[in-house]
Amino acid sequence: MKVSLKDCQAIDVHAHPYIANAVPFTVDEYVRKLSLAVIPNQISPNYKWVKNQPYPGSNMWVQILTGRLAKYFSCEPTLEAVVAQRNVKAANYKKFTRELFQDAHLTGVVADFGYPQPPLSKTEYADLCGARIWEVFRIEPEMVRLGEECQNFGEFIEKYRTVLADALKRNEVVGLKSIIAYRSGLDIAPMDQGNAAAEYEAFRQNTRAKVKSFRDYCLHVAMEECTVANKVMHIHTGIGDGEVVLPKASPSFLLDMLRDSKYEKTKVHLVHGGYPWVEEAAFIVSILPNVYMDLSLQNPFSGHGVKRILSQVFEFAPFDKVMYGSDAFTVPEMNWLGVQLFKECFEEVLGSWVESDYMDAETARVIGEMVLYRNFENVYQDQLKGAIT
Repeated sequence: MKVSLKDCQAIDVHAHPYIANAVPFTVDEYVRKLSLAVIPNQISPNYKWVKNQPYPGSNMWVQILTGRLAKYFSCEPTLEAVVAQRNVKAANYKKFTRELFQDAHLTGVVADFGYPQPPLSKTEYADLCGARIWEVFRIEPEMVRLGEECQNFGEFIEKYRTVLADALKRNEVVGLKSIIAYRSGLDIAPMDQGNAAAEYEAFRQNTRAKVKSFRDYCLHVAMEECTVANKVMHIHTGIGDGEVVLPKASPSFLLDMLRDSKYEKTKVHLVHGGYPWVEEAAFIVSILPNVYMDLSLQNPFSGHGVKRILSQVFEFAPFDKVMYGSDAFTVPEMNWLGVQLFKECFEEVLGSWVESDYMDAETARVIGEMVLYRNFENVYQDQLKGAIT
């Protein structure tokens, strides 16, 4: 029996805001917008094309997006035709964005306004999407700002704690977020005030410096403040753009910190579910009661891999510990395809479970609802009414 999730609402638990492009995109510009790469694709002037070849720099997820948008726009399934039609539709960017959200039944987004910088307007982004918007407050921009302002470590930490505590008091803020995986990796050492203070001046001189003791200390402070406020600590895990410290990006490196008794009641959200180390993330959320994961970035950017990933994640992860996400960051088509591709793939996985007599279709449908929105509502129930609309 087929399991359908088409009419099910979705809440995107990790994405970024964006604004309308000032002028229509060329095909090359559009492909670059869809890429996770820090360095833009360079097409050699001597590059030799063949008939029906995908556009240089595009990959499987771009291929899927092209095909799904072609159906949505009722145009030819070529990147050139899709971009041309997209430019026409996006001339009214608010209407275009809202129609995509409505078509996907996307009713809410937890947005990281730490990217892009300077931050975009929260109310304007909510108005653009026509959906509920919650904020996860990124700690690194505040570390940079306070590093420029504070002459010594003591002053920095005092103000840093205050900034985080004040942010967590805001109704629309569901928690804090760290991208320490991009700076020094996820092998977090215990708090060491002496070493952290010794590295502070190096951080002031270069805010991208590794200064591991200092960064680890700042993450611990964020964990402590989330514990006090009873809000959620979001930690980037797994791949991202090319700057990530890949050898230390697996969520398994977080285990020592997550097992610390002082954090046993702290809710932690493993952003991107540790992809490609999804099995590690799934195991961690299965053994630690207050740790959760989302499937953003791996969905939709792994393309056809989303189906495989969903099957892998639920080899260990409890059904109520996994949440839907996209990591959309430049255009609303990312939010839209995230939902469309996720539902398509999850329907196939759920259907296979029903066919294997692991469960009935009604239970499978409920599991789909749990991942798409119900788990978010349970984990973040105290913050639901604080959304920006």
